[in-house]
Amino acid sequence: MTDTRQSPSEQFVSELAALDVKLPVNVTDDVGVIADADGQAIITVDVNGEMADARVERIALWVVLAINTCGGFKAERGERHG
Repeated sequence: MTDTRQSPSEQFVSELAALDVKLPVNVTDDVGVIADADGQAIITVDVNGEMADARVERIALWVVLAINTCGGFKAERGERHG
């Protein structure tokens, strides 16, 4: 059960941790794949390969930014993890 005394960021991190998702998340070397801090793939953008790779990569990067920001991590420019 979520502790209502936690901040929204703390609740977010706790809920994901309960699902075995460790923050921060990052894009991988596979186009459109987002992995948690342990390298476990958790999201695939455009799983059917219908969009251009550049578009998929941009979407994945924005999703990573949103998830990590909600988790209390500070955005860093130009950093891409694999």
